[in-house]
Amino acid sequence: MDAQRHLIENGAVAIRADRIVAVGPTAEINKAWKAKHKLDRPNAILAPGLINTHTHAAMSLFRGIADDLRLQDWLTSYIFPAEAKNVSAEFGPLGYAACVSRNDFVGHHDVHGHDYFEDVVAEAAKEAGMRGVLGETVIGFPVADAKTPADALKALRAAFSFGSKAIR
Repeated sequence: MDAQRHLIENGAVAIRADRIVAVGPTAEINKAWKAKHKLDRPNAILAPGLINTHTHAAMSLFRGIADDLRLQDWLTSYIFPAEAKNVSAEFGPLGYAACVSRNDFVGHHDVHGHDYFEDVVAEAAKEAGMRGVLGETVIGFPVADAKTPADALKALRAAFSFGSKAIR
């Protein structure tokens, strides 16, 4: 689409360094710009990146653990026990890596989520080049990185305070 939101059939995009410098019909772009590299995909759609606004990135490792259950049954009988047994500071970045590869594949450039050990997950996000808004899970029973909601809040304040390595 152009700035007026008109659909561009047989369109092209000119990019210089990491910036889009022109969008328009292929004939116009080819006339105005000399390309060092050209990617020709006549049957493709070029669309803006997507933002996944609710993800539990690290929990990608639990995908498929149980299906077609009521939420509360799924959580209490499958997910919470699996988290209690498996979640660690090492688990988060592995799950985040799985999430990033899936999100890249479907066109997400930004992930908003919450899990455990989010300070470590933030470092994994930074290394992967993925943008995101991350928040620690605060829940009313003992979990992998906090025994109480007060412990979770204390960890959040420490990990995400200004000057933290996680948010630089």
